[in-house]
Order: sequence, then C-alpha cells, then structure tokens
Amino acid sequence: MYALLPYFWMLCMVGLITATIVAAVMGRPKKQPKGAAVATEAAADPLAQMDADPVLDFGDELAQMDRK
Repeated sequence: MYALLPYFWMLCMVGLITATIVAAVMGRPKKQPKGAAVATEAAADPLAQMDADPVLDFGDELAQMDRK
C-alpha cells in the first residue's frame, strides 16, 4: 500500500494542475462574430460619438505657477 503512495500523490498533483488549466480556459470570454464586434464597439464607447477631441487648457494654471 505504501509503495503506491507516491504515485497517488503525483496523480493528485497532475489532476490539480489539469483542473486549474481547464478552469482558466473555460473562464475566458467567448469570441464574438466579426459583424457583432463592430456594433458592440460603437455602443460601448460613448466618447467616440463626440465630434471634437477634448482640449485641455493649462493657461491659468501655468500663470499661477509663474506668480509664485
């Protein structure tokens, strides 16, 4: 009986590693068809619908830093 114990231990380790890999692969998100990906990207990004890029104005902050 004790002669089989190392083999049982190795079997448990291989099973643990296999179960971890299977859980990671099954937990990944599924790939979407190419046509559906374009529609979901447009709906998911509300900033893409804006006409102009946002403009950052640091003029006042730079003027305040120069005064100090």
